[in-house]
Amino acid sequence: MGFINLLAFGYLSLISLVVLIYFFSKKKNVVEVPSIIPWKVLREDVVRSRLFKVDLLFLLQILLLLLLIFFLTRPYLKSSIINISGKNIILVIDSSASMQTSENNGSRFDQAKSQALKMVSKMNQWDKMMVISAYSSSKIVCNFTDDKSELNKIVSGLRPKDTGTNLEEGVSLGISFLKNAERGEMYVLTDQSPSSVNFAELKSSNIKFIRYGEKSSNVAIASLDVYQDMFKDYTEREAYVTIKNYSSDNKNVTLNVLLNNEIIKEEEIELTGNEQKTLTVKNLTTSGILKAEIQTDDFLFVDNVAYTIINEIRPINIVLISDDNMLNNELEKIEYTTNRIRLTRIDAPDYEPGVMKNYDVAIFNNVIPDYDPGINSLYILSSHSVIYTQTDDVNGGKRFSDILVPELALVENVKILDWDNTHPTMKHLDNLDDLNIKNALIIRPPDWSIPLIKIANNLNDSPIAFAGQYAGNKIITLGFDLSAFDFSKSNDLRILIMTLNIIQWLNPYEVEGHNRILTGGQYVPSYAIKGNIEILNPKGEIFKYNKEDTEAPFVFNDIEYIGEYEISADDFNDRFVANLFDENESMIEPDSTDDKDFTFKEKEAVTLIQDKKNEFGKYLLLLVPFILVIEWLLYYRRVRAGTA
Repeated sequence: MGFINLLAFGYLSLISLVVLIYFFSKKKNVVEVPSIIPWKVLREDVVRSRLFKVDLLFLLQILLLLLLIFFLTRPYLKSSIINISGKNIILVIDSSASMQTSENNGSRFDQAKSQALKMVSKMNQWDKMMVISAYSSSKIVCNFTDDKSELNKIVSGLRPKDTGTNLEEGVSLGISFLKNAERGEMYVLTDQSPSSVNFAELKSSNIKFIRYGEKSSNVAIASLDVYQDMFKDYTEREAYVTIKNYSSDNKNVTLNVLLNNEIIKEEEIELTGNEQKTLTVKNLTTSGILKAEIQTDDFLFVDNVAYTIINEIRPINIVLISDDNMLNNELEKIEYTTNRIRLTRIDAPDYEPGVMKNYDVAIFNNVIPDYDPGINSLYILSSHSVIYTQTDDVNGGKRFSDILVPELALVENVKILDWDNTHPTMKHLDNLDDLNIKNALIIRPPDWSIPLIKIANNLNDSPIAFAGQYAGNKIITLGFDLSAFDFSKSNDLRILIMTLNIIQWLNPYEVEGHNRILTGGQYVPSYAIKGNIEILNPKGEIFKYNKEDTEAPFVFNDIEYIGEYEISADDFNDRFVANLFDENESMIEPDSTDDKDFTFKEKEAVTLIQDKKNEFGKYLLLLVPFILVIEWLLYYRRVRAGTA
């Protein structure tokens, strides 16, 4: 035991004050004696001192004073606190496609999971662990915890994805936590070398790579493309399968191509080391899912399968809003020749937004509607007067014309300077330099669009056509008159091709991009959808969303497996396929680079012993009221007895 405030013992001098008070507060007792002679020699104070006696009331007051002084000294009892601080472990597990490579003891991912479970079992009771899964993106699947049962459950439930690897993102995420963790260490379980991430960042951190992989033989489907035109029959379409040997050994490969689960092609090929071959697939008879798969002697199977969609050929209903019959006559030539479109013309004064639900594509010729029509649309704005209205756009608070064409100006003697031949609407157009456009409107493209055709204007390149997506719908705007061309003449063949490209791009049933989605990528519907949305992935998992806003497009990011995805919403059904097609994942041969250039130090738990002073003086104060009550009762008793 000890005392924090030793100066408080100076208050003990108050005890003498209590004694003096008692000594001088005693009453004189009158005693009758037969003679006073013996008392004459005694002083009065001597007689009084002999009369002072220690009683219970005096003792209680002394005890009360001692308790108060003892409290002021702040007495304490010594104790020792033992604090054991464990280490913080960060586990980054590579969950990419290459980790599915078969090895002698299961897949690389199985080996990594087994190692992770062993690390969990070796954790001390004071250690904590965080688990990060790294593939095309990185996710924290378990935050720091010392619960071994939870860690075992989470690690056991991990499974590899069919995506590429962004290991640097996963390592960087782990390092961000490692920098703030006491006694932190990080383990990266992967088949990649440290050279795949920022080496300088590794050297400054306590990181250890545990690498897996011995097998190197692999053959993969490198691409699967189908070239389909809405104006061609199924039998005129062709698919192309590219198969690549990523090993140095010769490989015999069997290719099977299935259309809606029925084999339409089977072929045996031989590939020398690091050779690739492209095979043509014909005999496409209908729409559906086209699947290519190979059988060969290799160790990674996820890249042996690929999918694409054969789009359904069906008529596209086009509505033309125009007061001019000339454009209608030119579009009717396409209708009669291709038998793939159904054309309806509506005079501009008769246009109502409600009619759009009956059509797939709208063409507005020198007309800009009051509101966004909510449909894939082509706007043709020539030098003639354009019909505008003053009604505010229900979505943007502006006239729709202000959103569509913020600025425009008329130019004569047009000279085309440049065009975007990468855009689908410019496909098969090698030369537009001498295109005969007399007059055109220069249009400043909105932020949500890109220029398609530019002309020379006062030493500047100015756009006269643009394309983009607004409120989930495809939009193309042309600043020149299509009706000025004759689609039946060879001189205007390029305009005919451009028009066909535009119709095909606007056609909601011909979504070419949905055949080229890669795992780890994004899916954006061709329609503006809202309400309850459900997506079924190839593993049978269902993702549910509720989207009320139609301004922002719906984007689906959880494309983690190859195969077919089905999406359904209110009045909307669609499907898309995803493929791997990642050379880095298919090249499974382990990298020879190792991690000897940076050090790793395994941390230990730290035991801290801290002395603690437990003050108990405050508990002594509980006796003070009790003593005061006893003192009062004793004094009251004496008063009644007349002895106080």
